[in-house]
Amino acid sequence: MFTTLFGRKRINEDKLANLFVNSLLDLVAQGFPLVAAEIDESPEFLERPGLSEADEEPFAVIALTANMIEMQRAAEPGLDRRMFSLCVAKFAHAFDRSASEMEEIVNETRDLLERLNHPSKTTVLGIGKVLFERYDLFRFQDAYFRNQRSPNPIVLKRVNNLMGYFMWNWTETFEQYKVV
Repeated sequence: MFTTLFGRKRINEDKLANLFVNSLLDLVAQGFPLVAAEIDESPEFLERPGLSEADEEPFAVIALTANMIEMQRAAEPGLDRRMFSLCVAKFAHAFDRSASEMEEIVNETRDLLERLNHPSKTTVLGIGKVLFERYDLFRFQDAYFRNQRSPNPIVLKRVNNLMGYFMWNWTETFEQYKVV
């Protein structure tokens, strides 16, 4: 309501990208140990997967990719590509990679997420499946799910519930701010 009365706040693309990337990196640094603990302590696994803090980068890439998918759905044409490039470049810098290398990793992860999550368009539901694939969690399950290379639905539901906390609300962001 207030945004219609007083107009939206203005923010430039670079500042929004910095805000998003820094927030996501902080959230991943604080949240990954909790997600790893949830996975390690899942009684549905026959043995503990043993995720450690060294396994944080693939998780961060998955979180970035999911957020970029949602950003591209919510942003105006043109802005989505510019924000994608800015966010990926800043994210790459944080992990000492080149922007093109990180963009390739993000695109590969996006393709994997969309393939594993097909026909669903709900990004959060695909994140757990990508986690199973990236960390090869299938091998820790009982034979039924391991042979099918399918995540145990109980573990998948728990992981997907946690992953919702790593998602940025892009629709609300673009409603509150005019990106210039």
